[in-house]
Amino acid sequence: MGIFFIYSVKVALCLTAFYLLYKLLLSRETFFGFNRVTLFGMIAAAFVLPLIHLQTTAEAPVTSGFVAIEDFIITAVAADAHVPVVTTAQVCLLIYIIGVAFFLGREVVSLLSLRRLIRSGREVCRDGGVKVVVVKGEVAPFSWFGNVIINEKDYADGSREILMHERAHIAGRHSVDVLLCDLLIIFQWYNPAAWLIKTELKNLHEFEADSAVLAGGVNAAEYQMLLIRKAVGDKLFAMANNLNQSSLKKRITMMLKKKSNPWSRVRTLLALPVAAVAVVAFATPKAESLSNEIKSEGDALVNSVVSTVKATPANATAVGKTAMTLSKDTLASGGRTKSAVSDELLVVGFSNGGKDDNVYDITEEPPSFPGGQAAMMTYLARNIKYPPTAMKNKIEGRVILQFVVRADGSISDTHVMRSISPELDAEAVRVIANMPKWNPGKQDGKPVNVKFTIPVSFKLDAGKTQPDGQKGNVVKINGKNYVPDDTQAISLKGSPYYVVDGKHVEDISNIKPDQVDQINIYKDAKSTTDKYGDAAKNGVIEIILKKK
Repeated sequence: MGIFFIYSVKVALCLTAFYLLYKLLLSRETFFGFNRVTLFGMIAAAFVLPLIHLQTTAEAPVTSGFVAIEDFIITAVAADAHVPVVTTAQVCLLIYIIGVAFFLGREVVSLLSLRRLIRSGREVCRDGGVKVVVVKGEVAPFSWFGNVIINEKDYADGSREILMHERAHIAGRHSVDVLLCDLLIIFQWYNPAAWLIKTELKNLHEFEADSAVLAGGVNAAEYQMLLIRKAVGDKLFAMANNLNQSSLKKRITMMLKKKSNPWSRVRTLLALPVAAVAVVAFATPKAESLSNEIKSEGDALVNSVVSTVKATPANATAVGKTAMTLSKDTLASGGRTKSAVSDELLVVGFSNGGKDDNVYDITEEPPSFPGGQAAMMTYLARNIKYPPTAMKNKIEGRVILQFVVRADGSISDTHVMRSISPELDAEAVRVIANMPKWNPGKQDGKPVNVKFTIPVSFKLDAGKTQPDGQKGNVVKINGKNYVPDDTQAISLKGSPYYVVDGKHVEDISNIKPDQVDQINIYKDAKSTTDKYGDAAKNGVIEIILKKK
């Protein structure tokens, strides 16, 4: 239903543009039949144009960054679930539906009232398929399909001109126009252009009927005096074509006006540029991603939002040792390097610009976490928490998240695409939503919004030993692209001590991921301070670069 509402808004914009064009160029011309066709052509175009989508194809570069963090034993309090709120879009949709229901109901009531009025009168004659019905009361003469309804007084006073006028309405099938306009208003009730188009059509009906009466030999001056006499006092029936329905001044002006130049119809062609602008405005660029998409074994991104959870668990206490393995070449070859530590927790993050109709997924320069992968690893290590309820119930798995890195670097629109449990969903959303500002992605040298999809995996696995005889307080990283399934989270309190090729450095943000050959992370405070001094009390991240 939301899609239909958006479509309705697009139709409203087209109708408004076409109405303004008609009012400016054609409303004062005397070719009434042509103007009727033009208005209905514009209405049809307004409904068709939003359905036309120009599609462009572009390659979306895949941007990826992998972080695996291991061996993190934690305790924390359960997270609170976020209570969904009603959005502005939902309120607008509800108001629109209520309006449609109201005007549909009003139309049904009007049709039933019209039917009841016709049945209450007496048929006095039938001529050429036109039935004349005389009714009681102060009702202005009108026609509805094959019926002419006239009150007792007008019928007794002599009704030649009135009947000629109403028969002209029936011959022109003006009732069909009115019914179609009423249907238009039901779905476009909020659009002033829809109401104004109906008014313009009813004016054209009266102009056509007046022309038919004068063409039948009726004196113009006498007929105009009849219109003036009938312009006051009678009750009008809004749905039907009344004798004095439209502005009396406009009708008399049109009777006296010189016929328009037939070449004025050419102005209608100016609607073509308006249609072209509408098609371009409603065009939807379609981006196709590169064929070498990054995939993880056993994982599939879900393109629909299962739930959106926002909550914040209480602080957690980290106990245990750390281990982590990343390998650049293992992903391509499909291999695995496993680590097994008691009570393991895996936190994995990667981003890729995949298929999406949103142009913000396509960037020449992808966004990056400030400080690079190592900084993101440290951030996740300090902030990730495993909800105790999930640990107690042995809930584990992968939460698929999606968020947007804004042009100013801020994180927004974080939501869950694939859910595991409210506790794990809330924790994954909390960590991502609270990230510091990123370095924004750029397109044509300008910062743009970029959408990211990230799986965060939670895994508890006990009773295994560390492979390769590796001790629990050492993390070994080879390269940058391997995302293991059985790894756990690092918790480094405070700023870590960075060592690059045996030398202490303060900043590692200038190190590119493809320069890294191996990373060793030391968590044990005693061993790190013995080797590097008190500055390494928060842990050591040792980076070994590739040999040139």
